[in-house]
Amino acid sequence: MSILSTLVVGLCILAIFYRINKFRDRKYEEPPLVYYKYPIIGHTWDYCTNIDEFLSKCRKEYGEIFSIYVFGTDITVVGKELGHEVFNSKNASSSAAFEDRVPVARILGLPPNYLNFAAEIAKNVFIGQMHLFIVKTQQSLYRDIDELIGDCDEPKIIQNPRQVLFMIVSRTVTNILVGDKLGHDKDLVDIFMNFGNEFNKLMRIPEYLGFIHPWFFQQSIIRFGGKNIEKIQKNVIDKIRPDIEERLKQERKYGDGLKPPVDCIQFLLNQPGVDKENIDYMWISGQLLAITFVAISTTVTTINNFLLDLASRPEYLDSLLEEQEQINPNNDRIMDLDQISKMKRLDSFLKESLRLSGNILSLIHRVIGPELKFSNGYQVPKGSLIRIYLKNVHHDNEIYGPDSNEFYGYRHLEKESPASKVSRDFLQFGMGQHACPGRNFAVNEIKMFASILIKKYNITIATKSGMRPPNFVINGISFPNPEPLIFEKRVKVWDKNYNLKLDNEN
Repeated sequence: MSILSTLVVGLCILAIFYRINKFRDRKYEEPPLVYYKYPIIGHTWDYCTNIDEFLSKCRKEYGEIFSIYVFGTDITVVGKELGHEVFNSKNASSSAAFEDRVPVARILGLPPNYLNFAAEIAKNVFIGQMHLFIVKTQQSLYRDIDELIGDCDEPKIIQNPRQVLFMIVSRTVTNILVGDKLGHDKDLVDIFMNFGNEFNKLMRIPEYLGFIHPWFFQQSIIRFGGKNIEKIQKNVIDKIRPDIEERLKQERKYGDGLKPPVDCIQFLLNQPGVDKENIDYMWISGQLLAITFVAISTTVTTINNFLLDLASRPEYLDSLLEEQEQINPNNDRIMDLDQISKMKRLDSFLKESLRLSGNILSLIHRVIGPELKFSNGYQVPKGSLIRIYLKNVHHDNEIYGPDSNEFYGYRHLEKESPASKVSRDFLQFGMGQHACPGRNFAVNEIKMFASILIKKYNITIATKSGMRPPNFVINGISFPNPEPLIFEKRVKVWDKNYNLKLDNEN
């Protein structure tokens, strides 16, 4: 027998013993494990080929909470009735589970609780100083939209909208991360954008090595996927080091008389315990990159989905444009937060896009306490993984009516339910202590972006059908299809007596 054959047999035996030990350790009243035929493989085939159909069938047969066995790991699936108990439990950690899936801390040299600190950055910089960034953000969006999309006097097909969106959002976010001086550095903008692309690649890597043991999968991410990220981090350090040295020089010279910049770098430099005589550039660059994924990648995905929904439903364009004119009758290029908050129709359309284009199974948590006990009596032991069955929440007829699977852009009007509000009925941004801390900034940024596009262009799907293509799903996570979009200069044609109430149709 060859060495390779021996190794394969040995790894299979190891996987079987690992699985047997998992069954021996079931000491709690755990949720039912969905039946499967094939050892080791478990439910992985059904999970990968059609996760939507698979989970729907499991829920009908096993109820609100059940466990599945995929990629060598038990995962407890929780739906609408018990999902909020996971978010509100101190014994469940989303950051610990996320680090298991994509070991960012180990790749970037950050402490294990880096996501908690990233949340502090979002609260204190992106949200706490949002009023200062509103003008700069809109100026940046106008400039970059003009440059990358253009006037479109003749219809213009953008073959890869996601890449254009990445460039625009990256430029906007980079300014908040590193300030005005470095924010205009095209190379640094490209570096942050490339990090977002590399991170997305890591998120899409199948977990096949988990059949042997989860450790093998994590090591493959670190060894292969992490190499490019390490290069990116080094490039970030090379870019920010001179700027930080100049900031510290000015601080020593002028002391309290110096007005410091408002950006993420300055927030990091002002943290207690930072040795300004011996700056830890690995830590600062790592924190900037950790923020980048949330601030750029997820925002781009949301805008991409929003544009696909808008381009395939032209009946909403005039109504949304009319709202812009009512709020901003002088057509000022720069709007304030109060005006942005009054975009109720736009907000409702965005929330509907988030609801229907969101993930099927997401928001993974790991049990870090002795156990997580649910109100129905089931217990999930320490170390277990839990994922939220989001589609079960966001497509529920009891919550959203008998047409819950249909897109209706104004479904959320007059319901005091803005896109940034988290609740048991809307979990796109999480909930409780695990809710996304930067969601208010993200929603405002998307509304500013969408407002400019609605005023400037008619946007349509490039295919003959004009229908929105379905998203593709990897490991329960939904990604928009790379569908080309047509942008054409907008000509205002609506009737001032336009009926604001649209029919609930696709």
